[in-house]
Amino acid sequence: MQELSKAEEITLLAVWRAGENAYGVSIRDQILNDTGKEYTYGTLYGFLRQLASKGLVQKRMGEVTPEKGGRRKAYFDLTDTGRSTLKEAIRFHRQVWKDLDELSLDRI
Repeated sequence: MQELSKAEEITLLAVWRAGENAYGVSIRDQILNDTGKEYTYGTLYGFLRQLASKGLVQKRMGEVTPEKGGRRKAYFDLTDTGRSTLKEAIRFHRQVWKDLDELSLDRI
């Protein structure tokens, strides 16, 4: 399994949830929605660069838009490796937490 930090995992999952509309604002909004954490764009794009360098996401450029002053939006898509890595993360978390739930943790 490819090792991911928690922040990378959250970002990768947000890209998946945002689907075809996964660009900076939608990914950041998804992370805020999922976790309550508000990443700066600098932090977010740092994680996206890391994920791209690991081959987990790929960047594609959209059309020129007037809202962005004639610049193009950068969209992010999961690669097949990114999808596999998310599936592995789910299996890993289920395995690690298999005998625990919130009530179990109250006994600690």
